[in-house]
Amino acid sequence: MRSLALLLLAIASFGVAQVERGEPLPRKPVFGAQLAPLTPDDAAKAGVPGGAKIVRVLPGLTAEKLGLKEGDIVLAAGSTPVGAPAQISAFMRDQVAGKETTWKVHRDGKTLELKAAMVERPRQQEEGLEVVYDQVLSKGKRIRVIATYPKGEGPFPTIFLIGGIGAYSVDANFAGMPYGNVMGPLAKRYATVRIDKPGQGDSEGPVYTELLFDTELDAYLQALRLAKTFSFVDKERIAIFGHSMGGCFGPLIAQQEKVAGVAASGTVGKTWMEYMLENTRRQSLLAGAKAGDVDTEIRQMLPAVHLIFGEGLTVAEAKEKFPQFAASINSVAPDGKTYSGVGIPFFQQLATKNLMAAWEKTDAKVALLYCENDFISGGDDHKFIVDTVNSVRPGTADYILVPQSDHGFSQTTSPKDSQEKWGRGGQFNPNIIEFLGTWLDKTLKK
Repeated sequence: MRSLALLLLAIASFGVAQVERGEPLPRKPVFGAQLAPLTPDDAAKAGVPGGAKIVRVLPGLTAEKLGLKEGDIVLAAGSTPVGAPAQISAFMRDQVAGKETTWKVHRDGKTLELKAAMVERPRQQEEGLEVVYDQVLSKGKRIRVIATYPKGEGPFPTIFLIGGIGAYSVDANFAGMPYGNVMGPLAKRYATVRIDKPGQGDSEGPVYTELLFDTELDAYLQALRLAKTFSFVDKERIAIFGHSMGGCFGPLIAQQEKVAGVAASGTVGKTWMEYMLENTRRQSLLAGAKAGDVDTEIRQMLPAVHLIFGEGLTVAEAKEKFPQFAASINSVAPDGKTYSGVGIPFFQQLATKNLMAAWEKTDAKVALLYCENDFISGGDDHKFIVDTVNSVRPGTADYILVPQSDHGFSQTTSPKDSQEKWGRGGQFNPNIIEFLGTWLDKTLKK
């Protein structure tokens, strides 16, 4: 009888993914000051070769603890010379909260050395919510996992957030973090789980330009598996919400770790190479280019797209083997290292992924939310994903049009209006909360 019980236990545990947290992940510090580059005039007046100027000191953080003041010029952080604000950010990335450091500062014609223990980034605190900080191991690195759930009796249906491309942290109150304007209202009735990408926030990992697609993918996968161990998470009622690049990760994760639903917005539905070309055409036409000139632009791109993202050559290899296409290659990757702010190897790994096969194999309810003024992704891609999923599992996928909204969920009147306003801030259109929330209620109800 005992041997049968052990056998049943082994069968029950077979296939359950192993979750490793590793040692507790230390908190990273935050500098806590608004910085500006030092102009040549400022440098000459102060008699210093360079530095970063303090514009404003935020209360309760490292800069205030050091005694920094508006107008100070930071010359060195520890033993690292500072010539620009970015160097302070790079220095802080490798530090641990609580560690005492020495900063060299120019103030009123004098050079000062200021010492203080660095203050950790403030933890999320939300009225009516419990907040959990944890970590999970992914490819040998500790990844910060942050979860919230409503005060009260659980377990709760859960939203697993996967954000878009970019180097940023989601370790903050909802009011001050990317996607917080969407997740904050939903967190009142759902548990939420998110991570800081490898190398961001507390998470260990490379600088962002060296992050690989598969590395980021595994971090989300391990975090989802960890989420299923939380007592406040209803393991049978988890939905992934992936925005932009997050919509590429979503189905790839869902085919490895079962979830109840996968929602995506502003994402890609075809091969990465097709997307690059279609997106270039879309944005060039919106910018006012003539159709014939856009054709010429696309033809120029084609060799580089094929060699770098199709064949997987480095920029240097592509130029060496095919010098006749050097202009094409330079137009796609001018610095030879990155595309759209991320290292080219990230996109080379993405280019190998069969996203539509992943959607076909995703055994979950599916929603594609397309913001009608999105100039970064195409509505046809979203409809294509929905039609494909419904052809395999009829009635399981919904196409949801989100009116008067764009790729960043801002209120806009047209794709052209969105493109012209992009990067300058905008008024948030809260209708994404209504449309996503309605689908989540339907998908995750008992």
